[in-house]
Amino acid sequence: MRKSRIIASGAGVLGAVVLTLAQAGCASGWIPTSRVTRVFAPEPVAENPLLVPVDDFEAVWNKTVAELGGYFDVASENRLSRTIVTEPKMSATVLEPWLADTTTIQDRVEATLQTIRRFAIVKVDPAPNGGFLVKVEVHKELEDMVKPDRQMMGRAVFNNEFPVNRIRETVGPVPVAVGWIARGRDANLEQAILSGIRSAFFL
Repeated sequence: MRKSRIIASGAGVLGAVVLTLAQAGCASGWIPTSRVTRVFAPEPVAENPLLVPVDDFEAVWNKTVAELGGYFDVASENRLSRTIVTEPKMSATVLEPWLADTTTIQDRVEATLQTIRRFAIVKVDPAPNGGFLVKVEVHKELEDMVKPDRQMMGRAVFNNEFPVNRIRETVGPVPVAVGWIARGRDANLEQAILSGIRSAFFL
């Protein structure tokens, strides 16, 4: 009982010290207030599509393209159909922390163990009551291969530099790689892009 009281009082003192340092840091400016706010008050979930109450189409379009540029390379911009399509990009692994296209540690581990790529499709449509609706779709795909890369199984036990030429007949269907398997959408990355667009317009 006494040990539990000591631990509880120690935790309370430690919490008070942390809060005091955080307040002092925010007041002095050496800890950004936005980071402390995100820890104690996370940003609300952004609607998808996101309503941008701005009537200037070019401003909404350009800031959306600029935000996408932080994650992908833009492949095409079609203002007539109001659609932006990005190039597929190999997802960042745990060895590439400077890349932001994987937002969670689970996604980074998956991209490290598998070949994963992502691409985005964004539509900017007029809203019924003014402004524009920005809809972000980030699609995730898994590479489909006939067999694992650099697989040694199925080869002869003794590898020769000059193999004997043999005529072989193919029996049965030959497996053909599909290319990429759709793995659904990445809601976490969609939220990151929408949050950036929302911050760009101070919403």
